[in-house]
Amino acid sequence: MPVAVDGRRRLQPEERKRLLMSNAVEVFARRGIGRGGHTEIAELGGVSVATVFNYFKTREALVDAVLEEVENYLLDLADSIYEEADNPLEAIRSHVKAFLQACEDNPSYIKVWLEWSASVRDETWPKYLEFQNKLLDIIAKQVDKGIRVGILEQGLAPKERARWALGNAQMLVSMVFDPAGKPRGMDKMVERGFDHMLGVKA
Repeated sequence: MPVAVDGRRRLQPEERKRLLMSNAVEVFARRGIGRGGHTEIAELGGVSVATVFNYFKTREALVDAVLEEVENYLLDLADSIYEEADNPLEAIRSHVKAFLQACEDNPSYIKVWLEWSASVRDETWPKYLEFQNKLLDIIAKQVDKGIRVGILEQGLAPKERARWALGNAQMLVSMVFDPAGKPRGMDKMVERGFDHMLGVKA
């Protein structure tokens, strides 16, 4: 059992790393990928800067860890929906809804993703493209299934439809994070828009 210090339980290394990672994502969401660093994470977590460096040895290691965390979060979100799906169209609709809900439940993750998806800097862009292709493959597999079972029209290739769908995710995030609030009827608008992009049969 970890020893208590000043009435607080001393965290095991994995627990501490998990907590620091949560703090890191929040800091990057506030400060940006290019500006968030060890000092701000230490302040948010109430630990020393040395403690943060103990888990993330360099700034490059910290950035890589945060981006990997965001990537895993979004891939796990997709996998959790599609692994049990029978109807590919309903699965894609559920994925879109879950992504929009994540904007409210875990906004820091989505804000880091939003910046990452638009940052073409050499140090982060190749990693984003790798992640994007994984997500595109997951969505395209469902589009292909929808075409084969006759729910979706023939036409644009599955991966291209997936690319259009993913590209619109940035616009949807900006709508959710609009200080004036989400537009009225957004859910219906989103469903109609994605049905059109995916080629849903009338």
